[in-house]
Amino acid sequence: MPEHHKVKVISIGEIQVHPNADTLGIVFVGGYQCVVKKDNYKVGDLAIYLPPDSVVPQTKPFEFLWADKEFPDGVVPEKYRRITVRRFRKEWSEGLLLPLSDFGQMVHARSFRVRTKGEAWPRDLGRLPITDLESLPRGGTFSFSLVGEGDDVAELLGITHYEEPEPVDLYGTPSTRLQEKGWPRSLRGWFFLILRALGLRRNPLEGTSERAPKDAPPVYDVENFKHYNTTFKQGDEVVVTEKIHGSNGRYMFDGKRMWVGSKNLWKSEKSKCIWRRVLKDYPQIEEWCRAHPKNTLYTEVVPTQKGYDYGTNEKNPTDIFVFDIRDQDGVYWPKDKSLVEIKPVPIIYAGPFDKETINKLAEGKTLVTNAKHIREGIVIASHEERYERGLGRVQLKLKSNAFLEAEGKR
Repeated sequence: MPEHHKVKVISIGEIQVHPNADTLGIVFVGGYQCVVKKDNYKVGDLAIYLPPDSVVPQTKPFEFLWADKEFPDGVVPEKYRRITVRRFRKEWSEGLLLPLSDFGQMVHARSFRVRTKGEAWPRDLGRLPITDLESLPRGGTFSFSLVGEGDDVAELLGITHYEEPEPVDLYGTPSTRLQEKGWPRSLRGWFFLILRALGLRRNPLEGTSERAPKDAPPVYDVENFKHYNTTFKQGDEVVVTEKIHGSNGRYMFDGKRMWVGSKNLWKSEKSKCIWRRVLKDYPQIEEWCRAHPKNTLYTEVVPTQKGYDYGTNEKNPTDIFVFDIRDQDGVYWPKDKSLVEIKPVPIIYAGPFDKETINKLAEGKTLVTNAKHIREGIVIASHEERYERGLGRVQLKLKSNAFLEAEGKR
């Protein structure tokens, strides 16, 4: 259930008055609101909307994002290219809106035929993104269309979706990390690299990975509520749980052995990673899995994110929260199914859907006992399991704007 990240061309509708600034306006894009300079747009203009957690490439149209920064090696770190949430004169601006005209002429080439060595060579490209008509090969016949309202231009512009970094495979092998991050740039970096090479310092997020089990459960992700803000109707029965800011984990007993995985990888029995540590710290996980073979526990393990300890301490250094269960036939357990043996994610609300109420539930402090930080957000699910075409399971996440704003300042 991967999240689908889209960067669409939209037509500017109503530009609402900003209550605290004469030169600013507010434009709504689906469930998102963007603060814009009123003079930059008029109704009917085409613009590109980049939702929060978009990561832009290091190209000219986006240079204003890091114009006040200097980078000795000329490479702009991802954190400066990540679109988040900000407040302008006390109003949230969720994502980024840019005029389509900022990007020049863009086309989607649907197909082309190129002559090679005197012979016709047809090739169907689907929708090939092209930003410059001059880049089209010579000697061919093309069919193309200009980019317009409703088009997804993420691939065309090289815009990707931010993902929490997947822990490095094969920790203790410095060459693996060097391939991804390069050589250390300080004496302190070299010091810790040597400690890691000697096995004296380890990152709990790392660990030796292994081949996926047969019939492995899928990677788990949930679409954003603001992309699908009309999915739930007023009065629909929903269950709202807290979204925990940890690291996604999977636990399953296949009838022969216990399998432990992160969001994308499977961790070997020799691994010293936090997912294996949690399995050791909480034997009830394996007990439950053995009692329910081929059922998968989808969990968040903590603490893995800076500033979000969820009440863990030296005495209790790890914790786990179960947010879903999938049986061997791919059927998910009811959201309100009691898990006496294992800690579930906190349920914030169960009852009829109301958009204003739901938006407020995304904000505030975590409900986890002894934790003092804010919540990451919420997950809204239909009380009765149902599916919708184009979406899949009817459950959507809504991140806290306060959380996204804090992430943008890190």
